[in-house]
Amino acid sequence: MSLFEARLHAGHFRSLEARSTLLDSYARVLARWPVPYESRYVETRYGRAHVLASGPAYAPPVLLLHGGGGNATTWIHNIERLAGSLQVYAVDIIGDAGRTEGRRPASEDAYCNWLEDVLIGIGRPKLGLCGSSFGAWLAAAYLRQTSRRVSRLALLAPPNLESMRVSFMARAGLAVTFPSERMVRAFQAMVSSPLAPEPPPWAMDDLLVRWRCQRGHPRPPGRMSDADLRVLPKQTLLMLGEDEALYDPLRAFARVQALAPHVRVELLPGAGHAIAYDQAAKVDDALVEFFRRDGWTL
Repeated sequence: MSLFEARLHAGHFRSLEARSTLLDSYARVLARWPVPYESRYVETRYGRAHVLASGPAYAPPVLLLHGGGGNATTWIHNIERLAGSLQVYAVDIIGDAGRTEGRRPASEDAYCNWLEDVLIGIGRPKLGLCGSSFGAWLAAAYLRQTSRRVSRLALLAPPNLESMRVSFMARAGLAVTFPSERMVRAFQAMVSSPLAPEPPPWAMDDLLVRWRCQRGHPRPPGRMSDADLRVLPKQTLLMLGEDEALYDPLRAFARVQALAPHVRVELLPGAGHAIAYDQAAKVDDALVEFFRRDGWTL
């Protein structure tokens, strides 16, 4: 195989060996998955998408979209609580550090087309949609195009409620370009609240593998416009951490309240951008209550 062919097969990974290392780390994290799961693939126009399904089949269905540089296994800190009350589908976003096939999309429309295919492939008439960070951007972008397959929308620390701080962009760029253990640990500390628990060693090991194995990360989305905020669905929950590093969370909170008063907005103390980990129990309880509302019972 030529160097060109090897890079083509490696896709957004640095090499075929890097992709293999990433998949080994994925398997090690998945071995810790605390609830029964089904690993499945659904067909999309860009290649097969990998999904982890957990939880009772008769519970409200919810699709989880992880943050940039992650994969479905990064929900491991939340899945036990969520899958106890919801039918959860955690998908590896295309072009990121998971098992999903296909090259990283070059446009918002392509990402949304891919997500449409995933929702069709799962086969439920409607699902709740929950995204964290980059996944929140994708979820909101999809809902701007259509709501016919989504019943409710939960956004955890969207990265584009305000313009990103220059200091954050600089630190993120350095960590991507020079993914040493020191750089990646420093970046992880920046996106977490100083009050949050330290990630366990195995989680940090997986984070280092994900940062080192990929060529770059999904491009940061532009700031959400006033019109984008106004058209968020009525059934929307938006959660921010008081220690958000990407932008001023109080300003973002006030902006959403002013432009989209129909959206339920919560500001969590002791949480940063990594809100689903920093305050896992509070986030999980809020998501379960939100997606089980209006008569859903177990």
